[in-house]
Amino acid sequence: MLSFRPLPLLGNPHVQTILGNFLSGDHRIPRITQRIVPLADGDRISLLETQPRPSSSQAPIALLVHGLGGSHRSGYMVRLTNRLSERGWRVFRMDLRGAGDGFKLARRFYNAACSDDVATVVDGLVKEFPLSPLVVAGFSLGGNIVLKYAGELGEHAPRNLRAIAALAPPIDLVRCSQLIARLPLYDGYYVRNLTSQVARHQRHFSGLPRIVFPRRTTLRQFDDLYTAPRWGYADALDYYQKASALPWLVRIGVPTFVLTARDDPFVAVESFEPIRGTSMVEIHITDHGGHLGYLGADGLGGIRWAESQLLHWLDGQISFARPNNSGIIKTSQLSH
Repeated sequence: MLSFRPLPLLGNPHVQTILGNFLSGDHRIPRITQRIVPLADGDRISLLETQPRPSSSQAPIALLVHGLGGSHRSGYMVRLTNRLSERGWRVFRMDLRGAGDGFKLARRFYNAACSDDVATVVDGLVKEFPLSPLVVAGFSLGGNIVLKYAGELGEHAPRNLRAIAALAPPIDLVRCSQLIARLPLYDGYYVRNLTSQVARHQRHFSGLPRIVFPRRTTLRQFDDLYTAPRWGYADALDYYQKASALPWLVRIGVPTFVLTARDDPFVAVESFEPIRGTSMVEIHITDHGGHLGYLGADGLGGIRWAESQLLHWLDGQISFARPNNSGIIKTSQLSH
């Protein structure tokens, strides 16, 4: 079991959560190519590609999926893209519907159940790069989405989908909503972020029904007023129950890494107990770390402990040679 030690004076979970979010780091990423991916209902999403250094058509691929209120610009998305690219990976950062560079591309805004969108992107990457091993990693809400996707695949995963990873995934959205409702600082932060994105989205798509949110809207009310009706759910509770990844985890058929903290302010660790010991899912629960915080020495001179653990685990799933003097990357088989 992994063991995390916070930096001195940063043991409080709220300090970890808040500083982990705002200390974003370097946002410079070389060689970015935007791709527009059409979806079955006519919406489109944006995919940001960063090629490996040096480039290789057979390089391993990482698809990264952001969390609630995030985008391809989120600090964890950028940091991991740089670190993976330097290790010879081709990285795709997925903007969920209406987020990031895709806010003009989709008439419907994303939700926690958008696993079909991940499936569309993965299927396209598998067809384009049939010789490249592929992993999918999600963060917070994105973690719920990719776990749900993996469970829906069951034993029928694409041949070169080698691994799934989720950091701080809220796999029980009912319980998550109860916890965050007790924390107005976080509840208000997410609601302000979401209502701002929705307002921008509604200004662009003038034909959509207009929603005016009450001044003190909660996240639960946001999902009652906006998410549920836009996606065909009866109400927020119906949405939370049907979008949660928890029931799907026992069906996952590919190696899966889950990391969460016991002191996460709004992801309940007891949700993971029923599926601990599932053969394909490694669940690591640390005592500290907050929600996607994990500010602590990583043993490599950095302080992003969780991201370093994820990279180490991915290296164990997919082994490939480092770039040689000729600039060629040779890809080998999955390490069993």
